[in-house]
Amino acid sequence: MNAQAISFRIRKSWDLARTSSTRAAIAAACIIISSVQGAQPPDPPPHASVGSRLVPTDVDWANPVYKTDFDDASILRDWQLEGGKRVSIQNGKLVLESEPGERGNHLVCWLKTEAPAEVLLEFSVNPLTRKEGLNIVFFSTRGHQGESIFDPALKPRTGVFRQYHSSDLNGYHISYWAGDRSTANVRKNAGFKLVATGPDLVWGAPEGKSQIIRLYKRGGTLRLMVDDIVSVAFDDDDKAHGPAWTHSGWIGLRQMGHTVRCEYDYVRVYPLRR
Repeated sequence: MNAQAISFRIRKSWDLARTSSTRAAIAAACIIISSVQGAQPPDPPPHASVGSRLVPTDVDWANPVYKTDFDDASILRDWQLEGGKRVSIQNGKLVLESEPGERGNHLVCWLKTEAPAEVLLEFSVNPLTRKEGLNIVFFSTRGHQGESIFDPALKPRTGVFRQYHSSDLNGYHISYWAGDRSTANVRKNAGFKLVATGPDLVWGAPEGKSQIIRLYKRGGTLRLMVDDIVSVAFDDDDKAHGPAWTHSGWIGLRQMGHTVRCEYDYVRVYPLRR
């Protein structure tokens, strides 16, 4: 059986699973994909928390750092697009688009508000189609010397992936939806280091359905939930992959060109309580 066939079976089993323990077992099966891909090194196994339900209890819900429902076009002043075709607000949604048929027309849309070091990001996402595309969230992103990502001394960025993961920016990113790949991945930058994997919980959802993504970060503890289920998790020990990024930084929504179009109903950024 090839990797694609195994990937498909894992996703189907996940969709049918009814309990978190069953889903956790399925998540562990994701590592099988790596073993059938020849000389490629195996991916990190899923964290023990993957497949469990998590609603963090230390979030300061009453005092968001940033909050928008995209109910007014003036909200676009809070965002900066790099690459792609267009950012717009349509029918109360943020819409990010690439040129159809141009798979290299990638984009990143940065929230201009700096996010705290310990944070919960929440947003809803609805891709044009879940069967093809790849979405990423960047977070804790700063320049190598601690600069703002908007510092003119940093190298220009136009949506080309390497400019974000292996240039002059430090931080993390998570590919939380990856079309037909089957996994969500956490990578540490600069360097594009793959540090954690888990099942893609967006791929199998019904078309046209918005899902809620929550990204939790306290110190080196990272958790990404889809509709409150942990999709991928990483505990940065400050050693194995270099220093943990515990600084404040900026959040960016990335779409690869073949995503084409994706809608976001709202975005919230909350601090964590001490």
